[in-house]
Amino acid sequence: MIIIRDIFDFDIGHLAKSPCRECQHRQNLPDCSEQCEMLDNIQTILARAISCTGRHPFLES
Repeated sequence: MIIIRDIFDFDIGHLAKSPCRECQHRQNLPDCSEQCEMLDNIQTILARAISCTGRHPFLES
């Protein structure tokens, strides 16, 4: 899958709480995470984000 990075991280927002907290399959954690459509959608949205942070620790000496 190709992810088009076209949204800034501040446009996405943040999660107020884990979607797993009220999930009917939470007793199966972490085994259910691989098949979870909700987590897949969240990861896809986050992968589209262009980071606007000024710090990149991996570039610092």
